[in-house]
Amino acid sequence: MDFSTMVLTMYVAVEDDPDADERILGIAVEQALLAADLGFNPWFTEHHFRGPWHSSPIQFASYIAPQIASDRYLGFGVLSIPYYHPVRLVESMNQLDQLTKGRTLYGLGSGFAGIEPMGLGLDAEYHRSGRAAEDTLDIMQRLWAFRTGDPTYDFETPTQKGSIVRRVTPAPYRKRHPTVIRTASRDASVVKAAQLGLPAFLGTFSAESSLLEQVRAYRKTLAAANHPREVVEECLRWCTCDWLAVVVADTDEEAQARAAQAKAEHLTLRNQYTERYGAILGPVVNRKPGHSAAAAYAAGGDMYQTIAGNPDTVAAKVRELSDIGINHLLIRFLGEWPGETRHISEASMRLFAREVIPRFKDIPPLRDPLALELPEKV
Repeated sequence: MDFSTMVLTMYVAVEDDPDADERILGIAVEQALLAADLGFNPWFTEHHFRGPWHSSPIQFASYIAPQIASDRYLGFGVLSIPYYHPVRLVESMNQLDQLTKGRTLYGLGSGFAGIEPMGLGLDAEYHRSGRAAEDTLDIMQRLWAFRTGDPTYDFETPTQKGSIVRRVTPAPYRKRHPTVIRTASRDASVVKAAQLGLPAFLGTFSAESSLLEQVRAYRKTLAAANHPREVVEECLRWCTCDWLAVVVADTDEEAQARAAQAKAEHLTLRNQYTERYGAILGPVVNRKPGHSAAAAYAAGGDMYQTIAGNPDTVAAKVRELSDIGINHLLIRFLGEWPGETRHISEASMRLFAREVIPRFKDIPPLRDPLALELPEKV
């Protein structure tokens, strides 16, 4: 199995003083390097007006890349693709893919609503509906397939346009495109990802169906799509399950106590941000009826399904994923690296790396989407 972790996890930029930017950037670098040293693939998110390192994650990853082991991957969860001109984004993704010899994992999606699309010039409804991301991804697929000598390719969206007469350079290190992992909260997106031959985030926050239902639909569609063998194997290796809130400690009781402490600090920071700058949006698991996304997130809706336990307890949860053929787990360890609960996050990372990862490192990914009989429920 492959294991990744999100750098700074769910960082909330309460400090808005430019003098703090250097410190926060330094902490993000430190966490990324430690994660890679422990055996995780470091992942980076993208946000704008919410912190000094989120706003240019590809540039940040380019700084990290030469400082980590050559067998680590760099991941993005996710790049907000409507905020880019498609040509510039494909160029940037391809170049990092070349420089890392294909060791990049690009989660692609819409990004969160709120001040970000407004600040970047997107119509709110065009962004919120998902059409902005769909339009951009369609253009990117065409750009990756375009070869010099093909008929001119013209494109236009409400925010971007272009006329392509020569291929985008550099080409990706891989033949089709860099490894792209598609967000798939809607069931239709799960099916489309499989049809396109793209790995997907499965069973993630705000998903319409359960993880098991999404796995069934994805693999059935993937098998029927008649993709080349290497495409199928890439999909099965990199379909991703995203754990939003994890704490590992020596005992279950200690892990649960530490989880409560880390949640409390995070919600305090989140409330401070809301009081100063207005509501923020983020991932929510199982939103309660009648709760807006902003209200649910403010109440800690991304931490409803916290996984907190000793290494055996947590490994049993990983085993459930492994048994249904999930090969890639993206973990967000609770604890504020710039705050008082950094030790909780760092201790969880170290214990997970030492006691959990070795139990799964020799399990190979599936090669046949229909080879594994799935249970009725997990």
